[in-house]
Amino acid sequence: MLQKTMKALVYRGPNRYGLEDVPTPQITNPNDAIGRVTLAAICTSDIHLVRGNLPNVSVPKIVGHEFCAEIVETGSSVKRLKPGTRCVVRPAAACGTCKMCRSGMPALCEKYGIFGLGQLEGAQAEYVLIPQADRVCDPIPPGLQEEDVILVPDMLATGWFGVKNAEANSEKTIAIIGVGPVGMSACLIAKSIFGVKKVIAIDLLSERLDLLLKNHVVDIAINSGSQDVNLIIREITNGVGVDATIESGGVESTFALAAEITKMGGIISTVAVFSKPLMIPMEKMFAKNLTVKMGVHRGEGISEMIRKIQEGQLDARFMLTHEKPLNDILEGYDIFGQQRDGCVKWAVTPYEANRGT
Repeated sequence: MLQKTMKALVYRGPNRYGLEDVPTPQITNPNDAIGRVTLAAICTSDIHLVRGNLPNVSVPKIVGHEFCAEIVETGSSVKRLKPGTRCVVRPAAACGTCKMCRSGMPALCEKYGIFGLGQLEGAQAEYVLIPQADRVCDPIPPGLQEEDVILVPDMLATGWFGVKNAEANSEKTIAIIGVGPVGMSACLIAKSIFGVKKVIAIDLLSERLDLLLKNHVVDIAINSGSQDVNLIIREITNGVGVDATIESGGVESTFALAAEITKMGGIISTVAVFSKPLMIPMEKMFAKNLTVKMGVHRGEGISEMIRKIQEGQLDARFMLTHEKPLNDILEGYDIFGQQRDGCVKWAVTPYEANRGT
């Protein structure tokens, strides 16, 4: 029997959020499961939400869509999972039958959608309701820990989406502008999965570039605040430009830079989250015959990435720079949201009741 209430991070409006006592979720559908959250993470989308940049999200809302859980209860129709199963959970639940699901876009499911951003409550909490549990839970293989796989369904899957849209392969030179968590994930996937010949990271923060170099994720790192990006790219590519640019900043200056450094006929693949209109250099993109691709990832590559992690060929743990219990999640929102203390990802371990909030 689960406790009647639990701790959860609840969003109630722009800059109004905090830990609250809320009812523990209950199974309402035979395809549901209840998970005890064993590890969660703060996403940049969560920062956009609590700052009021995602006005379509209903309130109050429990936040969080990056998480692992131990199954504690299952509905009568759940077949793949049982109490005690450790899972990494995909960021969105999908009914499989609505127009969006049939179009191959489960993250935009009209019935469920993204945990903590759509119709569903999120997982920065002690427990979470997981609809369509067989569909959205990937069991954690023996020998792996939650930290090994938590970034797979969202961060790494978004990186996969961006790299695939960039039509990456072992013959290509690709630049990634903005190496926050998603940009770093794109670098890692480009090198470890797609075998890209030359991966170039571009960012203003030296500590992030140094982290990528230290972990052998990129071949070249350029600080756009202190170095001439255009000049260096021309030197690297013999004046041609990169084959594709993965744009992860989501601001006008990063789009302008992407248009500048991408070769004629190349690709700009953006994996950013947008909360307002941007002015982008359409005239340059037109003149260079550039292709622009964007959108929400479709969950491709998740099983393959988990297998690669199990085989020792993919390791994203270096991105989990900070980890504290749910008790300290407001500190996490402050440090991660302000990009302080070298924070790339803030992981959230279970609430410690003996400490309090």
